[in-house]
Amino acid sequence: MCRFLTPFPCLLTVLLTGCPSAPPAAEAESGPIPALEIVGSADLFSTVVRFFALSEDGNTFVAGSKYSVGLYRASDHAPLERHYECEGESFATPYGAYSCNKEADIYDLGYIDANTWYFTERLPKENDIRVHVRTIHTPQEISVSTVNEIPGRAIASANRNYIAYNNELIDWRTGRRYPTKATVFEPKWSTFPTLTPDNRIITYPDRETVIFDPLNDTMESWKEAARLGGTIIVTPDNRHAIGFSMTNYKCTLWNWPERKEIGHCSERLYGIFGSYHEYPEVLALSRDGKSFAIGVDNNVRVYRVEPFKLELEVSTPSPVNTLALSDDGLLAAYDYKGFLRVWDVAIGSLAGQHKFLDVGWAGMTGYKLLFQPNSNKLFIKRGGITVFEIPKQTAQQKTENDSGTRKE
Repeated sequence: MCRFLTPFPCLLTVLLTGCPSAPPAAEAESGPIPALEIVGSADLFSTVVRFFALSEDGNTFVAGSKYSVGLYRASDHAPLERHYECEGESFATPYGAYSCNKEADIYDLGYIDANTWYFTERLPKENDIRVHVRTIHTPQEISVSTVNEIPGRAIASANRNYIAYNNELIDWRTGRRYPTKATVFEPKWSTFPTLTPDNRIITYPDRETVIFDPLNDTMESWKEAARLGGTIIVTPDNRHAIGFSMTNYKCTLWNWPERKEIGHCSERLYGIFGSYHEYPEVLALSRDGKSFAIGVDNNVRVYRVEPFKLELEVSTPSPVNTLALSDDGLLAAYDYKGFLRVWDVAIGSLAGQHKFLDVGWAGMTGYKLLFQPNSNKLFIKRGGITVFEIPKQTAQQKTENDSGTRKE
């Protein structure tokens, strides 16, 4: 926006097109910030938790270390399944465990639906990666797909029907494979392909954005868009996409699959003269796909998708590391100084804060925030797993905070 430009370019913009003003930022906090209560924690492994996902019903979660993976009950973190449990991890470092007789390297994990989850692994001295799909009720493995190894970060992308992996779409129920017309993954750029609800793959070979439709054997370049926060996000209803516009270098919302631009959702992310922000932008989508949040440096904005509307703008003590949005309107932000903050989007109030004393070794493997569905709990992956209970806002708090941060 204009406040980032020198006065002359901004004046010129006013004369030619009119200079839109930025919406007012959230008011500064007045008085003490409520403390978020820790209601649970678990290390799960003797090394750090590298992978973590919550089920869509909130009843279970899956987690993995570098060499082990497991399914757990969310209410008390009790293990329901453990695979490749690495015994003897007595000397753990951020680079691995020196005294571990490992059985497998864990590459990725996630959920397909509330009763179906997957993980990928490579056995020692094997050149292939295996994608295991398992059910929770009854616990069993229902399919195993073997794919060729690719270097770097091997990330799968799954929907309810297929898994996208290593240049092909795999029907995990039947094992049938649909190859793409060209390379899907570019591991050296650490990109994350998107498997859309309509079974297409959006990916970024050679730093371009390409849409593959393996079922119909087609390939299409999307020159107007690029990944944002590691990927382009498509909403669960397959109606909208969020990414980076190559036209004006802003976060952008499109209709999907028509790819018609709806509006913009941030300040300029890529400078006029080619300069980048010091910290990468962060993007989060609510599970129901009705709202999303973007964080750039110390600024976080929450948008409603339909109708497209800015609902909240807040600041964090330091640049944002990761974000999460709940379906019932809670925003969580964790920043690089270890501050965890939660806001109620509808009323624009700060629900609570927690300050971690140090980053520890968890900073080597990244952080992740997830709201537990059907509850008021927030999970943070930070070395181990820590669970916070989000206090409910009182009627008095709603009245006192009804102005200042909510956008009309």
